[in-house]
This record gives sequence, structure tokens and C-alpha cells, in this order.
Amino acid sequence: MTDVKVEEIFDDAFVNVSKKIVSLKLDRKADKKADIKYLELVHTKGKFVSTIICGFSSMMFDIIIKNMNGGKMPSEDEKILYINEYVNIVCGRALSEINNQMGVSSRLTVPTLSLDVDSISVEPGKTGNEILYYESEFGQIKISIHYTITD
Repeated sequence: MTDVKVEEIFDDAFVNVSKKIVSLKLDRKADKKADIKYLELVHTKGKFVSTIICGFSSMMFDIIIKNMNGGKMPSEDEKILYINEYVNIVCGRALSEINNQMGVSSRLTVPTLSLDVDSISVEPGKTGNEILYYESEFGQIKISIHYTITD
């Protein structure tokens, strides 16, 4: 069961969903320090237990939200709904593929936004820990996936 390629699955989800739903071309790069201003946190429960942290630079955060809303910047309250939905779609696609490959059913929690990027601490996953880093003309996205596959 642990031969699931978590990094590849999440990479495919972020690149393809970003291109399709927010018209954003993400280029995978080697991990480096990014100017992260916003964090989205989501967990999975079941056979695939994980904590996924999605970090966005300020401009990247805004462009995703604007493109999710048809090219218009929504109100401050609505911004959270749009970024939560983006993360939900991407992580949901990845988790669906993981579930299919493992033949199990794990669930995704509702994403939550954190503006205090220094306050989040995460336990390392027992099975794996992956870092995905992307750049575009609008900034950076940094994804940390900490997971444990249970028996």
C-alpha cells in the first residue's frame, strides 16, 4: 500500500487543477525560501492520515481568488471562501486518486486559513513528508504534505 506516489499525485493535482480552474501555469522548482503570507491547512483521515499545508505568496493568493471569482476581486469575507474552495478542489482530487490506488476511503477536512504563518507546527508523517514548490509570474506556492499510511 505504501507504493502510492504521493508527491506525484499532489504535483499532478496542483499543476492541472490550477491550469484548468484558475488559468494559472505553475512551474515546479527546487524547494527554496518563499515569501509566504497565507497558509491553508487541511487534514485527511482514514487509511491515509495527513496534514497538508499550502502556503501562498500575497500576489499568488490574490490571483487565485480573483480567477476563482471570474476575474473580479471579492469582498474580504468572500476571499476566504474562494481560497478554501481552491485548496479543497486540489486536495480532493489528489486524495481521490490516492483512495483509488489504495482501494480505501479517506476523507478530507474543511480547509482553514491561517494568517499567522509562524504559528503552525506539524508532526512529521510516519510514512513520508513531501515538499512541493511552485513559481509563476504571480509568485509562489509551497506545499508541505506530512502523511502516515495506516494498516
